[in-house]
Amino acid sequence: MRSFSLLLFWALVLTAVPSPAATSSQPLVGSIMALLSVFEQADVLPPESSSDANALIHALIQTQAALTKSTQNATRLWFADAMRHAENSEGHRPVENALTSRTLEAILSYAAVHPPAQEPAVLAGLNEFNVHQTDFDLMAQVYDAARDRLRAAGQDMHVLYEEKRQAMTFR
Repeated sequence: MRSFSLLLFWALVLTAVPSPAATSSQPLVGSIMALLSVFEQADVLPPESSSDANALIHALIQTQAALTKSTQNATRLWFADAMRHAENSEGHRPVENALTSRTLEAILSYAAVHPPAQEPAVLAGLNEFNVHQTDFDLMAQVYDAARDRLRAAGQDMHVLYEEKRQAMTFR
């Protein structure tokens, strides 16, 4: 599969990043790898050597970092509001400890209605992690295309994500 070498590369990069506990970053690596694997199965990943591929990986990694590590109150509240909004519309609340398919969906849905750019304090917190509107746009484009293709094939993105996630070494 064409992008698994890219996934492996980024997994190694992520695990090489210093963290309080070496094992604490492993579930985060697995979450991103599972998302990329779902996008690959849906055949919506940008070509491996393209700038869009690098931008997508950057966007996912940095959004997850902002979600899990931001100390900015406005940014934390914005993410929490995104999770509460998803809970209200779907009957469950995505967890905020990793960028799962449900968490990404909640963030992208909320960002479409409550753009971080309209809230300077939220934007400042995201900018600390180098997350910008173009990142949200790219993630939404890829996520929506994957969801639509999988749905057309009779598959559920979240079920497929969980299958991929359970198969990952980094859980």
